[in-house]
Amino acid sequence: MDTTVVPAAQFAPGEQLRELLPKWRRRLDPGAVPGLLYGRKSPAKKHVSQEDVAHLIGVSTRWYANLERGEAGPYSIQFLDQVAAALRLSREERAVLYMLAAGHEPDRPRAVPVGDEFAGLRAIVAAQPWPAYVSDDAWDCQFSNELHQSWFPHLQHEPNIMLWPFLYAEAKLQLVNWERDWARPMLAQLRAANARHPDNVRLQEIIRRVLAGSADARRIWEEKAEVHLHPDGDRRLMHVPHFKKPRVVEIIALTALRAAGFRLMMLIPVDEMKVPS
Repeated sequence: MDTTVVPAAQFAPGEQLRELLPKWRRRLDPGAVPGLLYGRKSPAKKHVSQEDVAHLIGVSTRWYANLERGEAGPYSIQFLDQVAAALRLSREERAVLYMLAAGHEPDRPRAVPVGDEFAGLRAIVAAQPWPAYVSDDAWDCQFSNELHQSWFPHLQHEPNIMLWPFLYAEAKLQLVNWERDWARPMLAQLRAANARHPDNVRLQEIIRRVLAGSADARRIWEEKAEVHLHPDGDRRLMHVPHFKKPRVVEIIALTALRAAGFRLMMLIPVDEMKVPS
């Protein structure tokens, strides 16, 4: 009989973080993380370093390294969410990260109430060769296809389309000309939507979270009085997985007549558009 004694310290939260976080980091494919293809000192590196992860999260390498070493600290929920997104953690892995670093499980992702009557719309989304999703009046993503989830893996933790660009530092790396082409139009959309749906409690919650969590969003909101009803036809630059240079994407917005308030959105790389001659 094996009588090997495993030290109790091995099961301590700090030791488990020290074991798990480096493994989660090393399994990342740098080419699949748009934020690592932009502004990286050594873009040809095959492995993701602590410095790379800190770059994605927008913190010092030392602060992230403290977490990876299992050191106790006042790690905020926003910081842990950014770590989970940067490391592309699954829901189960994110829950373990929370339990080890914060002592509790994260809040469950908000459920999206979509029934079987939307099976046809789901099939359309799944069949698209580019990122596609359906969102509601408050920009909660009801469902999306695999390519959309690979471009924006945070969606499995936070299904709201508006929160990532403002609350996750990685967004400023992935979305080229972040303030001019992304932040300002999206805040202008939120302002216009709030005027159109003054009783939408969920929409008001999203606006409050954006403004509370982003100093840049508050500044733009206070400086500008812009409104923007929809981005249909807008063309913007962004970094996408496995492409070293940014790509121009055209945003297509459609609505289903039987689903008031729902939008079918597609991000189509302009270089993939094929127009019959």
